[in-house]
Amino acid sequence: MSVARTIRTARTALPAGLAALTLLLTGAATATPASATTTSLDGTYACSVPSGYVYDGVVFSRTCSGGGSWNSPQYHLRTPVDGLTSCATAPGFTYDAAGSSTSCSLTQGVPSTTFHLRVPVSGMWACSVPSGFTYSATASSLECATVRGVPTTKFLLAR
Repeated sequence: MSVARTIRTARTALPAGLAALTLLLTGAATATPASATTTSLDGTYACSVPSGYVYDGVVFSRTCSGGGSWNSPQYHLRTPVDGLTSCATAPGFTYDAAGSSTSCSLTQGVPSTTFHLRVPVSGMWACSVPSGFTYSATASSLECATVRGVPTTKFLLAR
């Protein structure tokens, strides 16, 4: 290939490459087929909790009752992140405190347990021992109690 042809090819390839990069960065184009992409459900309400999500609240409406005249739960979906207080635990996370709230209840007005999610690290006190960890000490704790006033065990995580 001649030097002149190489320069012309580089001049046309560079703008095309920049245009493609711009489309990818702005979201106008994706590197995967549309059928393989997913939309984040974080912050939306759904009739069930899909894998990879937790929920931080429940509302009752007829939306999920299948056309019935009764109210069914709808879950406020959240992507699990460190420090989120949720109504359920999540794989790959532990929790360092448990609480109680009616916002998580599947029985209207009856408080249920909440969990302060944490990404596990060695040296942190946690209410559960996640997969891949062990523990080097334990302590009695009301912070982890899922039944009010009944102390449970807290674990000092180690790897």
